[in-house]
Amino acid sequence: MEDYIKPVDVHAPKRLWSLIQVLFDGGANTGDNPSPSSLAIGRWENEPVLAMRWNGNKENPLGNPQSRGLPTWFVVPQQHWNQILESEPYKSLHEDLLTLARNFLELKRVYFLSHCPNPACRNYQGLVMSTFRTNEIESILAELERDELKLYHIICDGSWKPGPQEKAKLVAVLKAAWNSYRSKEL
Repeated sequence: MEDYIKPVDVHAPKRLWSLIQVLFDGGANTGDNPSPSSLAIGRWENEPVLAMRWNGNKENPLGNPQSRGLPTWFVVPQQHWNQILESEPYKSLHEDLLTLARNFLELKRVYFLSHCPNPACRNYQGLVMSTFRTNEIESILAELERDELKLYHIICDGSWKPGPQEKAKLVAVLKAAWNSYRSKEL
């Protein structure tokens, strides 16, 4: 058994939370570890958020917070996002991760996770992240409505039309992002 549940495996509560990317994993919560925490971006009720948690250890692998015996994330209030991303140890993250986090949190981009449906792909059923520019959401929703939008997987160079469940989830994510984007513009 692991010393703690890895932050990439923290998906509760599934009804409200959707993990996009773990930005930092500080390791197990041992006495000599100076930063036994994790930082991630995700969606809480379809809204982009920054989230944190304390990692566990052998005695308490769930870490904190937890609910009903499941590890969960703490959603950081928006007014603290920039200070956290600019503080140690996070400001030393790879620039690509910081750019991803800022674009996601500032609603410059919308990220959607799906699974590769191509059985010939070496990453078959693995996660595929699609990226959409926020200012293009209206046209993307129109493409979805006309059943013309295709998702793309760079690993197998394959594309596919989202199925009914995938399409419904994508529409929900895009509409939530569009509403947030529009409210910031007004």
